[in-house]
Amino acid sequence: MRLKKRNLFYQRILFLILALIIIKYVLFSYPQPGVADQGDFQRVMSEGGIGLINEDIINLDFKRFNEYTVTDYSIKDNGFIKFESSTIGYIIYFISLICRSIGEDVFKTQYLAVIYVIIYVSALYIIMKSMNIKSRLKFGILSLLSLFVFLDGNYLIWFNSLYGEPMMISTLMLFIAAYSSYVYKKYTLKDDNKIIGRIVFIFIAAFLFVGSKMQIITAVPMIIFMLVKVLLDNRKVISKVNLVCLSVFLVIILIYPMRITMKNKEMSKDTQYNSVFYGVLNGSNDPKQDLIDLGLNSDMYVEAGKHAYLNPDEYVKYAPKTEITENEFYRKMSNGKLAKFYLTHPIRLIEGMKYTANHAFITGTGLGKYSRSYSEESIRAFDKFTIWSKFRENKFPKNIRFVILIYTMIFSVSIYKYVKNKGNNEIRNKIYIIWLLIFIAALQFPMPFVGNGEADTTKQLFLFNFITDVIILISVYWSISKGINFIGCKYKSIKSV
Repeated sequence: MRLKKRNLFYQRILFLILALIIIKYVLFSYPQPGVADQGDFQRVMSEGGIGLINEDIINLDFKRFNEYTVTDYSIKDNGFIKFESSTIGYIIYFISLICRSIGEDVFKTQYLAVIYVIIYVSALYIIMKSMNIKSRLKFGILSLLSLFVFLDGNYLIWFNSLYGEPMMISTLMLFIAAYSSYVYKKYTLKDDNKIIGRIVFIFIAAFLFVGSKMQIITAVPMIIFMLVKVLLDNRKVISKVNLVCLSVFLVIILIYPMRITMKNKEMSKDTQYNSVFYGVLNGSNDPKQDLIDLGLNSDMYVEAGKHAYLNPDEYVKYAPKTEITENEFYRKMSNGKLAKFYLTHPIRLIEGMKYTANHAFITGTGLGKYSRSYSEESIRAFDKFTIWSKFRENKFPKNIRFVILIYTMIFSVSIYKYVKNKGNNEIRNKIYIIWLLIFIAALQFPMPFVGNGEADTTKQLFLFNFITDVIILISVYWSISKGINFIGCKYKSIKSV
């Protein structure tokens, strides 16, 4: 038994070593790929207290967007970071403090990539350890699947950038790891001693996740449900002082993403504009009637099919963020009206979901991958350890039926297992994680089109695609595990005869 545990420990260490080798090859080998800025970095830069270096500012030939990666930024003195900053802003701020303390005034995106790697790989290791897999064969299969899926180059490449996507998936994995570790201690080992440490870990991971990106606002109710459940399940185990402190932390986690959303009202206006003109009206057979149904002026139809990022002279009358658009559109439009429109026009919603499904399962990007100092010609292709993402992108059917089929099958099996294991709290609590992922994905899938029209759909499906990968990996591993158990039972029965 002790030898078996030791062998599993060595397997986990081997998994860790292989993971770091893959990451070194994909992310940190010359010429160190990344993802070029498409205009998203400025908000994060402002939050974290960094800006363009002087050489780039005065360079008239400097190309900041879309074509080349920019890895070096000047550390500014912006005082204390604000509460409503995203969690990536917090991390950049603290990295900058460390840089300043050693006399360094340049922030490199590689520093941020290292933090992501630590969070991501640590989370994977904790999850693998907490799954309580006793078979070396099963653990080996799960390890290989995890290496190919979660360390795919089209995930890792985002780490070397200021986008919120890597923070989003890293902290989601950290939350899964924290909850898995808690379940292992409380329900597998049945040990409540010092359980408070595991609970605090869950709360910290939840805070980091809900503040990673504005689009996570839809996941907040499910995260809060999980946290409340943990508190209720342990209300007799932890002290009243700790219970009160965690309850306060719970309120902070609830308020935090709302504050981020309120702070970024201008960005919300862009998505609101896109949701109507580049979503509802784009390709509509009767845009005037659609506007009337939304409670807006029908003469706005002249802007149908336009997003919020065109040149001002490309709009006929209602250009974004102008006084007339402010009075006639932004003040009259609301998320409630948009939701009502799609509820009363279900065919339009289905058409939108078909469009979204056609852009699903893509984690790569057409933005530049390398710096201008490496190549004067913008390099947009990337193929380092991208076996899984290319298979997913090229082989998965891009239609709404396939998406519904995957999630319906997994949800149905999870309900069956939940009911079957009525007295098994370990399995039931693991199923809660699966349900959390399913519900987050279910809300993330329609959000790009409903909330932003046809603008940037592939990028906004990043979290949905990642969760789909997690769900598929769990399903494949579960099926293989059942197959191994079946073969093992058959072998034993034959041997006994």
